[in-house]
Amino acid sequence: MQMRRSTKQIALFFIIYFALLCSLIFSAAAFKPSFQKEQPAEISSAFSKEIQIQDEKQKRKATENEGKWQPSKTFIITAISIGSVLDIIIAILWARHENKKNQESQSYNPNKWTNKKWFWYLVSMGIVLPKNGKLTISWKNLFLTILFLVLLKFWFFEKLESI
Repeated sequence: MQMRRSTKQIALFFIIYFALLCSLIFSAAAFKPSFQKEQPAEISSAFSKEIQIQDEKQKRKATENEGKWQPSKTFIITAISIGSVLDIIIAILWARHENKKNQESQSYNPNKWTNKKWFWYLVSMGIVLPKNGKLTISWKNLFLTILFLVLLKFWFFEKLESI
């Protein structure tokens, strides 16, 4: 008996909720706010004034930035490419340093985060990988990464020329 009463209460709640929701949607769609009926000219004039103010701010900002150095898109892509190559070189040098440090200490800890394969995939794009307790260069991954970076650079140059 109590279960039926609970079910009825839940059904009644959802019916009332649905009715309120439908009435809110109907009132929002059917009735327009009173300020839109009374003062459309004032709103449009205020809006156009605000647009003019924003245009003036953009023009002022453009004149302020006129004398500043603005690098070309080719320069930016070249800088990004150099940064990518330096990232690879730094990862290889870091792996070399880690190998020297591990040889000096003569204790290999497989639980160290720099001895995990996933870490080196994140840091060096898979170019440096741990193998038998030593960090080695994966030549396949190195070649594929360089190929990918070169193709990406040509694709960016092509996109820049079409703009």
